[in-house]
Amino acid sequence: MKRLVMISVAALSLIMVGCSSQKANSQPGAAEVAQKAAQKVTTIKSGEANLVIKTRQKSKVTTGLVSGRFHLDPMIMKVTVGNGSKLVDHYYFDQNEMYMKSENRWYKGKVSQSSQLTKQLKRQLTASENANILKQLKDELKLKRSKTTATLSFKGTNPIGVKAAKQIIVSEAGSQAKKALKHVRITHFDYQYTLDKQTYLPKKVVISMKYRNSQTKKAINEKVVGTYKKLNHVKKFTVPEKIKKNVVAF
Repeated sequence: MKRLVMISVAALSLIMVGCSSQKANSQPGAAEVAQKAAQKVTTIKSGEANLVIKTRQKSKVTTGLVSGRFHLDPMIMKVTVGNGSKLVDHYYFDQNEMYMKSENRWYKGKVSQSSQLTKQLKRQLTASENANILKQLKDELKLKRSKTTATLSFKGTNPIGVKAAKQIIVSEAGSQAKKALKHVRITHFDYQYTLDKQTYLPKKVVISMKYRNSQTKKAINEKVVGTYKKLNHVKKFTVPEKIKKNVVAF
């Protein structure tokens, strides 16, 4: 009887170890995390974002900045666009109206929400283009977890990576870049997407690319660092009355 009890306890221990092992291995893999992260990107309705874009061509380095706050219901974006270390332009995009500050004066004009400029800024601030990139790369991604975040990464120039890299170029430069892409060869592509483990919303995206245009013979190194915060937690806001009262139409 004592031997039977010991065998039963041993068997129970094996079962418990098996259950613990299954539980430990039950965390989703890279493809599943990427799929869920891609879906969550599409739910972003408000937030703050900061993008720094560094481009190197031979010895010339250009740094661009896009920083802003947004709410999509209804659509309003407050955006600062910089070149180098100097901030050069401030904008409000309020549905179909654009307010622009130039030389300490605000100007107002009409702009469609479907315009290339509006769509491009919206993609950059909301990180929405990453939904397509994550779906494309999901079976090629590596996953690294920390206490509060998870990072999906890809490095390479296989056909899937090249397609993703070219899609990012179009997202940055606009649809007019599509024609030039047939002359572009991607020689390096590194993509890192860091997300909040609880919400699956993005916290940081780092993209590094090298490409060469066979037509112009120009080789370009590019690095994009995007950081995101207060996603879906920015309250609705409007263009300040002080700006509206002193605006000049253009």
